[in-house]
Amino acid sequence: MADETQFDWLMFLLRSVRVARWVLVGVLGALAGIFATDFLINSPLVNSVTLSKFVIFHFVIIISEPLVGELKTIIRANTVFRNYDLLPLIVAVGVYVVLNSVRHHSMKLVAFLAAKDKLRRLRPSRTKIQSADGITFSSTRADKAGRGLLKGIAFKQEDKRVKDLRKLAKLKKRLEKTKQKLAFLSVDIVGSTRIKIGQDPEMSELLFVNYQAMLEAVFEKYHYLTASWTPDGVMACFPQVDLASAAAKELLRKLPAFNKEENHFPIQVRCGLNAGEVNYDESAPLEKLSSRVLDITGHLQKAALPDSVLVTEEIYRELRDKDGHMLCDSKVDGYRVYQWSVAVPQTTSGTK
Repeated sequence: MADETQFDWLMFLLRSVRVARWVLVGVLGALAGIFATDFLINSPLVNSVTLSKFVIFHFVIIISEPLVGELKTIIRANTVFRNYDLLPLIVAVGVYVVLNSVRHHSMKLVAFLAAKDKLRRLRPSRTKIQSADGITFSSTRADKAGRGLLKGIAFKQEDKRVKDLRKLAKLKKRLEKTKQKLAFLSVDIVGSTRIKIGQDPEMSELLFVNYQAMLEAVFEKYHYLTASWTPDGVMACFPQVDLASAAAKELLRKLPAFNKEENHFPIQVRCGLNAGEVNYDESAPLEKLSSRVLDITGHLQKAALPDSVLVTEEIYRELRDKDGHMLCDSKVDGYRVYQWSVAVPQTTSGTK
């Protein structure tokens, strides 16, 4: 009981100091404001005739004038400067300094009492409890409070974890809806910079415009979904592996005629074809799609010989038309690869 009584007195003292602090700060702040306002009223900085229309003007005069008069009887120093009495301003500054000092020290006192209150709350107060078999043991209220606090924290952490798991589950469901198996064809011009050097810029631009138009016509024929273009390359997306393979083969078959009829600068291309499950969103541009499937497609294209298309062994097995594909000695990203080109006889498959 002694501890409980002491605790109550400490709380009472803490609350009293807080109330007294705010009252004292408020009174000193009001005094500083009144004396500062009195100085302004009697200074040339404001029009006292205009201010006399406000009630606050008369309120300040009623309070400040008697106080200033009493202070003049105490302070016999000359506070007049150029016919203006600086005493109200001096008093306002003095009260403001005292106000800051009171605010600072009272804040330290409140902090000290609050810290002492927290320590008292956490201080073990052991009460002896006797069990049924006569064994006496002690129980600490602070320990119980601590265990309760830890349980509360653990509950909050568990609750947050459950919310995160639910969000993750919703995100997975949403991604599952967009996940589908698609085929990707990467096509890049071999030595595009070399083609432009020494050539008429307008003729070079026309060449690439015609080349892109030919690619788009081939892609549309085989129902491509979307494409991401660069100045000399493209990554196209198809709904099926066979459609992407047919588009690559038709492109390679059309290139000789295109080089002969459409321009004076022969174009050679490298092609890479791959497929896999990706989170495809029709509203998002293809270049925003990040997937290992697309990375391997680009690596296949870079490893391909000019005027050929390179596919992994897995994609080769999925193809209905395997005619003309040749197994390569090298691997790409650890995968065995097959190459197809117009030059290879179309009656061979998987042989070298």
